[in-house]
Order: sequence, then C-alpha cells, then structure tokens
Amino acid sequence: MKSVSALSEAQVGESAAACVAAVAAEHADAVDQAGLLPVHALEALRAESLLGLLVPHRFGGPGFSLRTVTNICRRLAEGCASTGLIFAMHQSQAAVAIDHAGESEWHQQLLLRMAREQSLIASATTEGATGGSIRTSACFIDLQSDALHLNKSGSVISYAHAADIFLVSARCSEDAAASDQQLVAVLREQLTLEPCGRWNPLGMRGACTDRFNLMAKCSAQQIFPGRFADVMSLTMLPSSHILLGSVWLGIAAAALGRAQAFLRKRNRAGAPLNPIANLRLAEGEAMVHQMRALIAANLSLYEADDSQTSATDRMVSYNTLKVSASALVVRITEIALRICGIQGYMEEGEFYLSRHIRDAHSAMVMVNDDRILGSLSSVVLGMPITRDV
Repeated sequence: MKSVSALSEAQVGESAAACVAAVAAEHADAVDQAGLLPVHALEALRAESLLGLLVPHRFGGPGFSLRTVTNICRRLAEGCASTGLIFAMHQSQAAVAIDHAGESEWHQQLLLRMAREQSLIASATTEGATGGSIRTSACFIDLQSDALHLNKSGSVISYAHAADIFLVSARCSEDAAASDQQLVAVLREQLTLEPCGRWNPLGMRGACTDRFNLMAKCSAQQIFPGRFADVMSLTMLPSSHILLGSVWLGIAAAALGRAQAFLRKRNRAGAPLNPIANLRLAEGEAMVHQMRALIAANLSLYEADDSQTSATDRMVSYNTLKVSASALVVRITEIALRICGIQGYMEEGEFYLSRHIRDAHSAMVMVNDDRILGSLSSVVLGMPITRDV
C-alpha cells in the first residue's frame, strides 16, 4: 500500500480496498456455498495493511479516520458481504482497543502489535446464560495468584478460527452485579475455544459465526481500564452500527447495481421500455441515498466534539441508524429482485440475487432490531418528537 504522504487518505484507502474487493468478489460465491471463511480476502487485507488502519501514528499505524474505514466496509461488502462484515466487526473492536487503552502499557503494546502484525480482532461479548445480552455477563474475572482466569459459556463469536485477539466481557468479580462488567483483551495463545455445535445460517455464511465455550488464562494487566458500559456507549455501539450500516449499504448498492445492469442490457437488446421497472430503480436509488445520509449523519455525530448533543440523543441516533439500515437493505434487495425477475431469482447467472437477499436479512438479527426498539421505547416516550436539525 502506498504511503499517505504520496496520496490522500481516501485515495490510499480506495486503492487498497479495490484490490481486496476484487479478490473477495472472485471467491464470494464459493465462500457462501461452502460456509467457509474468505481466506483469500483476509490474506489480501493483511497484504494491503488494511487491518491496522485505525491505529494511530505513534503506535505504528496510519491513523486513518473512521470515515475512511466506513467507505472501505461498503466497498468490500459490494464484492462479498461476509468479507465486509468481518472487516467491519474487526475495525469496531480495533476502535475499542485504541480508544480505551488509556495509559496501560500492556494495551499500548497491543496497539503496536495490531499495526505491526495486522492482527485480526474478534468480539466475545455474548453469553448463553444471558440470552445474548451484551450489557450483562454471567462469567466473571477470577484473579488468582498465578493469573487471571475466565470461563465464558456459549459465547457467539464470528471468524473465531482466524482471529488473533479476542475482546472478552465479564463481570468484574464473582460478587459483582451482572451489569458490572469489564473488558479483557485475550491473545489467541492464551485461550481455548470449545465448539458448542456448528451453525448453518441463511446468510453471511463466510463470517463463520459459531457458539463456543471460552476458557482463558492471562495477566490481570490485560483488563481494559474503566467500565465496559462506558466502552459500549462511547465506542463499541456507535462504531459497530456505523460500520455495519456501511456493510448493509454495500449489499444494497451491489444488488441495485445488478438491477441497473439488467435494465441496461434489456434496453440495448431492443426490448420494449418498462416504465414500472425504471420507476422501481429510481425508488431503490432513493433508498440508497437514505442509507448513505443516515450513515453520514451518524459519522458526523461520532466525529464531532459536540457537548450540546446529549448522550441520550446520541444513543437514539446510533440505534435508529441500525434499525433503519436493516429495514432499507431488505427493501432495496427486494426491489432489485422485482426488476431482475426470474433471472434474479436463480442461484446463478449474471443477475442472480440469492446471496444478496440472504445476506441482507442478517441485518435485522445482528443485534435483533426488536431488542433495540424495546430498549428505545421507554427512552423516546420522554423525548420531544419535534427537534431542530
């Protein structure tokens, strides 16, 4: 990858992303059909030094903005949604490691490693006993004389077999409340993953999301400073919703792009004009613009040092982005299918949309939209509906 001094950040990111996206697209169907990790795309991400993009200069990284990373997520997802999803989830965890390292020497060394080795970071923040709730934990940090011990049962982890670092949430101690959590960075060689049965999901099959019993033994120094609730509110939730929103945008753009290509080919062949199909294409494009505007607005909110925007307003905005993008990507892929008709309905061919439609439906269950809306319901009840823009 060329240095940022020679080209702008956006140019460097776009050039590298285009290379990886081409590799990802080449293998996307095989990855989807076999439910395997996109190993070729992951190798390309490392070769282009894209995994350490957010790491600041003083720790050996290029210090790219979340905005540039967001655009790369979209670009990758256009070629292979599973690759885009893995990249987005990794970068969200990388943002956490960077923003919450504080003055901890161990975590600062971790940032150096992330840039130098292009480490892939996975999240282990769910647990079977809590029904998938990230804000509570049943497991706890067990500080013994020899080390920190951690046993987490039934944790749903994506791309676990490829990850180098795991960010694991747990209660601060055995006596702590379920919501009194901290985050621990655990290296691959410090843990054991015991599979709890293999998933066979409808879409995003290349993310290889499975359930594991996780057993870790590491140093107490690997606990992040501060409370996990702050990590979630300040970094993990907003960065995750923004980056995943860009993945859904990539799926939508790819599907609608196929519909556009279908209509253009049909027109070149001299077929009669289909005004309804053209109208649907315009409708889909309008929805793509809605998604782009939602992501841009939340990126600006995340980047702004705006003390006038309350924590509640921020939380509502980030969660609204997630729920809205989840609905829009499904609607856009369905519009593309209506345009392409039977050719879009096929499992192969120039205009097939099966993979896009299945991947799009994953959005509403990662995290479940109903759970998000349920948490928002009591909040929005006390907020004014009409507010200045």
